[in-house]
Amino acid sequence: MASATESGFDRLDSGKQHEETREINTASAALEAAIAEQKPRLLSPNMIRLYAIMGVCYLVSTMNGFDSSLMGAINAMKPFQENFGLDGGGSTTGIVFVIYQIGQIASAPFCGIFGDGWGRRWCIFIGCSIVLVGTAIQGSANHLAQFIVGRFVLGFGASLASAVGPAYTVELAHPAYRGTMAGLYNNFWWVGNILAGWTTYGTNLHLDNSWAWRTPTIVQAGIPSVVIVFIMFFPESPRWLIHNDRAEEALAVLAKYHGDGDLSSPLTQLQYHEILEEYQQRENDNPWWDYRELFNTRAARYRLAMVIGMAFFGQWSGNNVVSYFLPEMVAAAGIDNTNTALLINAINPIFSLIASVYGATCLDKLGRRPMMIWGLAGSCVFYILLTAFTAETANYPNLSYGTIVSIYLFGICFAWGFTSLQTLYPVECLSNRTRAKGSGLNFLFTNIAIIVNTFGISIGIKYVIARAAFPKVSASVTPQPTPHTTARPALTHPQIVYIGWIVIEMIVIYFFFVETAGKTLEELTEIFEAPNPRKFSTRKVKVEVTSTGQVVGIRDEHQA
Repeated sequence: MASATESGFDRLDSGKQHEETREINTASAALEAAIAEQKPRLLSPNMIRLYAIMGVCYLVSTMNGFDSSLMGAINAMKPFQENFGLDGGGSTTGIVFVIYQIGQIASAPFCGIFGDGWGRRWCIFIGCSIVLVGTAIQGSANHLAQFIVGRFVLGFGASLASAVGPAYTVELAHPAYRGTMAGLYNNFWWVGNILAGWTTYGTNLHLDNSWAWRTPTIVQAGIPSVVIVFIMFFPESPRWLIHNDRAEEALAVLAKYHGDGDLSSPLTQLQYHEILEEYQQRENDNPWWDYRELFNTRAARYRLAMVIGMAFFGQWSGNNVVSYFLPEMVAAAGIDNTNTALLINAINPIFSLIASVYGATCLDKLGRRPMMIWGLAGSCVFYILLTAFTAETANYPNLSYGTIVSIYLFGICFAWGFTSLQTLYPVECLSNRTRAKGSGLNFLFTNIAIIVNTFGISIGIKYVIARAAFPKVSASVTPQPTPHTTARPALTHPQIVYIGWIVIEMIVIYFFFVETAGKTLEELTEIFEAPNPRKFSTRKVKVEVTSTGQVVGIRDEHQA
């Protein structure tokens, strides 16, 4: 417990000189003071309603996770390969995978039209409706061309909803818990991954015709259906409302979900006036087709650099290989039983989900930058082990189990430090006026990264499997060492590239990425306008607070 007579503080109320106080190390004195004055009630009726809104919005992220696991699994199914003349790898398989991303790229310009023009809810509603159309086309496909068209439509709709979904959650989340509330959004990617993984495992186990892959494809339609039913009953983003001259509605939303129904609560008033002030400073039109605000100032370019950096870092850290091609990696490690590979594929995301949920709860405590750096550091360690085990599996088949364990541990580290931030961090870095357009660009660059990654890996995996001369090992047979085998090491070269890239990512994040934790979205403007945004963002303010929540002293704590 600190005394009010301690030196170093800028005294705000000399009448509190002898009252017992405590010190809080924070990034925003104004936000901390507002929270201290009116502590949020986590189980109040309005907070419970906010949790329910967030929960439905999280389902939007589930769609992308479902597709990732779905395609990785059905790509290994014999009925799917026979129906469309595929063999699990090669350029045609790469096209089937990446056409989903091409659809997402095509939707990027429309995120501004719907997200800024019609509102966050309408954009999510329209995107989910298009997903249902794409699911119908894909699930009923009898020819490869129809299947590809279905995946394009699916990707187009999923991107519309997924680009605006994170913006909606971050703008509506309670500022005291924004990291956890908005960070959990992308963690539901793993829920979709798990749902698809176990569905495909079950259908492959019990069905030996096209319904083995059609059934999980149809199940995919259930997720957007739930969102469509509820989304239009939810409140619109208060920031979108203010930027569309509906300030009274915005104030009511802020008061209900952040001020426990009190229009005059400190937290409600702080956010309301910050959003209003930011809007009034830039009252010029912001048409959907005009993207200049994303790069017409130094601060805007720095924001955009964070968005683009996160898009590529989130996909080029080796996680894309594991997500899409885990069954093929398992086969390359010496386990060629399809059911066993699909079972491993279904179990993997469970561990990642647990790790990512825990990671989301740490975001507001540890900060965004430390989470990214330590998550990548752990990922790098286990990717090195994965590379080593895979390279020697041809000579020592028992190491195939080390490969599986390394894959799981890599996924846990990446999910803990990065999964929540893949969607949270970009939308935090964007301003209110550019958030929908910037989110669309984030998905554009994300999918460019995935296309380059996936198409190249697809060809590489076919090459590796074709060249792998070591004997395949059934899961029911104990592998025997073959020390004199001279087979080509599987997947070694692509993995070495990823290891080096992860190290580069950590260096860039340390020196250039800003810290966004502990501040309102509007307070981030000051950071990006500073001469050195990264250094300015890590500054701390030590706030002296009384037992009643009154701030009586503030002291700057500079950190490098």
